[in-house]
Amino acid sequence: MMILRTSPPSPFGRMVKIAADVLGMSGDMTVVAADTNDPDDNLRQQNPLGKIPALLVGDDVIYDTRVILDYFDQLYIAKHGTSILFPGNGMETIRLKTALARVIGMLDAGILIVYEGRFRPENMRVESFVDYQQAKITRSFAEIKAENPTYTNGATPTATDIALACALDHYDYRKQLDWRDHCPSLAAWMMDFSNAVPSYKPTLPDDIEPAEWR
Repeated sequence: MMILRTSPPSPFGRMVKIAADVLGMSGDMTVVAADTNDPDDNLRQQNPLGKIPALLVGDDVIYDTRVILDYFDQLYIAKHGTSILFPGNGMETIRLKTALARVIGMLDAGILIVYEGRFRPENMRVESFVDYQQAKITRSFAEIKAENPTYTNGATPTATDIALACALDHYDYRKQLDWRDHCPSLAAWMMDFSNAVPSYKPTLPDDIEPAEWR
């Protein structure tokens, strides 16, 4: 039995939960809440970085969202002979993984903005740092808009699809930015994703604002 250490608001932990469900592995995984701010939480012994998500597999601990998703992918390939999270071959797979890295980078930038406001006294906040992080998000949305992503309702989501849905919800949850201003077409994308992925709604963070697809 795998054990996932995460917290309900974490978009990264949510990616892992949705991926496990998509691959039919959620029944083999128990979710145990983690508090990254609690020095007594044994998460820090399980993952020396003290970060979530962390996946306990026997005596091994796997951390970093992308590594966990790769692990799931390898398990699925070993059983079924094909990949769902990273389908395709060669550059097609690399492009998917690059797009996943972009989404995770966007989330990281947003979290750094939150931390700047949460942990620095107001007179010590560095606006140029915030602007630098915000520019990462803006440029990434510009790329996504240019790619004009579509989602075929009923299709099995890739890791990149899962990450994008979790990122958009996270921005709404934190009220950090309105991604609709950057990519209005993603609202229809989210509707199709929500309809296609049964674990989308059950994994939403508490108190997130309503939307048509939620």
